[in-house]
Amino acid sequence: MRYTNKVVAFIAVVLFLSASWDGYGQSGIRVGITGGVNAGQLKNSINLTDRIWKYNAGLAFAKPLSGNFSLASELVYSKQGSSIDGSQSNKLLTHFDYIALPVLVRFSPVGKNVFLQAGGKFGYLLKGERLNTNNSSPNDIPHLRQWDAGALAGLGYRLGSHIVLDVRYYHGLAPLIKDHWILDGDLNPILYGADRLVHRVWSMNLTYYL
Repeated sequence: MRYTNKVVAFIAVVLFLSASWDGYGQSGIRVGITGGVNAGQLKNSINLTDRIWKYNAGLAFAKPLSGNFSLASELVYSKQGSSIDGSQSNKLLTHFDYIALPVLVRFSPVGKNVFLQAGGKFGYLLKGERLNTNNSSPNDIPHLRQWDAGALAGLGYRLGSHIVLDVRYYHGLAPLIKDHWILDGDLNPILYGADRLVHRVWSMNLTYYL
């Protein structure tokens, strides 16, 4: 499948960047804490759900590379989801909890404060639930993939030597739902893949490096 090739290529790029961590740095790795807000949606080939606000928090790592480049990574607990309007003010909410590993290359075109960033993110699913607002009991979402992977891009600003503020856009490359067999109206088995449903997440993050 085409998404498999994209994920394999993405993994190869991230592994290459991770291998470069020790080879090209000019000084030691900096460690910090990071946190922020996520505005998440779900998207397929036709539809885009409403955003729902969640959060992320965890550890941050950074290392200068050659010239105006640096490498940044994080290990975070990330909550994200979506909202779909139904009838009579009813909504279907989805909630996903991940342990996520973003890896980003940062480039400072002018000075050292403003930077552009691009890379990717792996996510390990801890929980995926859906909730109808007319029903207070959430249900597990079936057939979810355990791993998520996608591309990141954004920009940021260094507030002195310890604090970094940045915004990012994440676009998932691996569909959330595994391909699985269902029965159609005539009880014939058909292969269903939820029309390549993927995450889209905008986030704003604040990081403090020691």
